[in-house]
Amino acid sequence: MRLENSELRAFRAVIEEGGFRRAAEALHISQSAVSQAVAGLEGKLGVPLIQRGKELRLTDAGRRLFDHAFEVLTGEQQTLEDIAQLRSGQAETLNLALSASVNRFHAPGLMSSFHRENSRVRLQVAEMPARNIIYAVLAGNVELGFGPFQKDMQAFATLPLYSDSRHLVVSPGHPRFEAMVEGNAEAIRQTPLITSALDSPDLRPSIARLRDQFSTVWEVSSLMLRVHMVRQGMGVAFVDRQLLSEHPDCADFHIIDDVSFGTIDKQVGLYYRAGKQLTDAARQFIALCQRRWSL
Repeated sequence: MRLENSELRAFRAVIEEGGFRRAAEALHISQSAVSQAVAGLEGKLGVPLIQRGKELRLTDAGRRLFDHAFEVLTGEQQTLEDIAQLRSGQAETLNLALSASVNRFHAPGLMSSFHRENSRVRLQVAEMPARNIIYAVLAGNVELGFGPFQKDMQAFATLPLYSDSRHLVVSPGHPRFEAMVEGNAEAIRQTPLITSALDSPDLRPSIARLRDQFSTVWEVSSLMLRVHMVRQGMGVAFVDRQLLSEHPDCADFHIIDDVSFGTIDKQVGLYYRAGKQLTDAARQFIALCQRRWSL
């Protein structure tokens, strides 16, 4: 029995993207091809991998195969990238993914300083939701992640740089504003949570408890669009402390602090896959951040 990388790639995409249609779009193949690949894996292994329903859930066998897919496909991707660089004779690349708040408040100064000190290094920098950074680093698509740490970071080598807190906020323009600022659970439950991305409860069980507090979750990748939607009274969102204090569009937001989940404290910093041999460019960027935060 042989598990093809194309099958593993489709299976992984279904979980990472949150569905068969999104996986097909991400892989630029038909949805039926994705379904056939997953069905082929289940047929070869003789066990179901995904419980279909309103939300996709991994079975125990599915979780084990998901870990295996990460290892296999990460190795493949890294090898292809290394060979491509050797073939083209390119200078080293700093391949970095940043969260929206890191990008807004810290990236401009860091990128300017890094370029002055390493002018020959090619920059490849992307802004992503924190969840997507985790997946991208694990998959080998990004060498360094810079954003809030998740609860379980055992697969990574980490460098905490600073602490941050995110607060659940609502605008006076929301029709249930008064009830929500008083911590009315039903008023909050009937309101959409607007967030960059939220994991499946199977991948992070604590997420199930947060999901249960709201009628629905809207995933909006743009930070400033999320701020605009909250300002228009369309829902609530978690906004980091620095943005609340500095951005004029957040000036009239009210923190909902009478609920147990109203504040999320996070460590923010750099991370990369444990055991990975870093490029010189990545090591130089880590050293720059250590100097920036006096570590």
